[in-house]
Amino acid sequence: MRPIHTLAFLSAVLFTLALVGWVMPREGLALGGLSLRFPAPEDVLRRPEVARTDIGAILAMATDDEKASPAPAPQALEELEARSAFHYPRGDHRVLHNLFAALEKASGRPRPLRVLHYGDSQIEGDRITSYLRNKLQARFGGGGPGLLAVVDPVPSFTVKRQHSSNWGRFSVMKYRGMPSPHNRFGAMSVFSRFTPALADGASPDSVSQSATLTLKPLAKGYKTLKNFQVCRLYYGWHQAPVELSLAGDGRVYSHEVVPPADRLLIREWRLDRAPSTLQLTLNGPDSPDIYGISLESQGGVCVDNIGTRGAAGYEFGRSNQALLQRMYDDLDVELLILQYGGNVVPGMKSAKMAARYGKDLGAQIARFRKMIPGVSVIVIGPGDMATKVGDHYETRPWLEEVNRALREQALAQGAVFWDMYAAMGGRNSMVSWVGADPPLAATDFTHFSPRGSRKVGELFWKAFIHDFDAWKAGS
Repeated sequence: MRPIHTLAFLSAVLFTLALVGWVMPREGLALGGLSLRFPAPEDVLRRPEVARTDIGAILAMATDDEKASPAPAPQALEELEARSAFHYPRGDHRVLHNLFAALEKASGRPRPLRVLHYGDSQIEGDRITSYLRNKLQARFGGGGPGLLAVVDPVPSFTVKRQHSSNWGRFSVMKYRGMPSPHNRFGAMSVFSRFTPALADGASPDSVSQSATLTLKPLAKGYKTLKNFQVCRLYYGWHQAPVELSLAGDGRVYSHEVVPPADRLLIREWRLDRAPSTLQLTLNGPDSPDIYGISLESQGGVCVDNIGTRGAAGYEFGRSNQALLQRMYDDLDVELLILQYGGNVVPGMKSAKMAARYGKDLGAQIARFRKMIPGVSVIVIGPGDMATKVGDHYETRPWLEEVNRALREQALAQGAVFWDMYAAMGGRNSMVSWVGADPPLAATDFTHFSPRGSRKVGELFWKAFIHDFDAWKAGS
């Protein structure tokens, strides 16, 4: 082949590839489980510049387990404080004043002031929540990890769970657990059983089974974690008597037989001191549904970590509302923290879809307000999430629209909004978090590392306590 023919052939190939790259959508074409992408001609000829976010002020911000770093410039600190501040409905800071007043008196309460931190996989394993819990309990009193599920797919950062192999987990996220014949999932959106789940009225097996759950606060956890004096069990809906016992550090606190029940039961044990290990044992032919076991103090603050992988925040409507109401009434919830949005971003296709999602979560906030009169609500939007575009990473499409929709709906429903995306640094900040040394986020460019989770907790806490101190100074 003559050189001129070779040149003509290569030119034709390059022209064809350039044409395909020009007409191909930048996000590529979905082919089953694969995505086909071509670089645009301008990306080949001139590599696009991706703006990197300066997170120096965040890196210098010390968390409880870090030594103080050299302080950044005052302007950088002011900018960080401004973008991390709470957003209030109509700018009215009085929205949280009742909560602040209750916190001020929390140490003298007969029951702890309850904070439920709901979220997706970003808070699984007590990430972020554990840091906030320690801050609140150190400032306002209280102790213990709060509500715990019997079975959790992710190991906890704070409590080691050991359970017999016959326990099963049933989740409001149907594909995340075993199939349930009913919708009574409770305040944790999950329940656990050691015998098969039966439809109401079905006859259980006559053979008794025994099951155990052992809880041990981890030594590496925060000091307040081990400061609990109360153990509470939420359970019910068993069709045969069940033996129930609680023991800790070789001491049996109680052993009793619970008659069959078709309602929520609540058992409370008062402990003279917090044992290093606590064991719950049940025996019977039909397991009760276990909705949670809570280790808490007699006063102060109790913060529950309720992370549901894959959740978007509107799944509460799938649960039996009467059971939810009963549990919330007993828990006496003062603050709901709702941290969602990340799971809908990858599938988002338009600003209209983002707005619709915001309205769905807004409707859930309204449902919570009706169910828990007077409750304070803080909504945390999604953090930055990056996806690969060519040979670099950029903020995912439509994330900012989702974040904006959540903010608008939260404020419209009288809730406070904390913009985690802005607090992190905004657009393309996740790239800087992943690239930090040591890393603040995982290489999936979505989830925080343990160190990053503490940074997020500190950013939120600074915004929260800033407004509390401002209220206290003016009260």
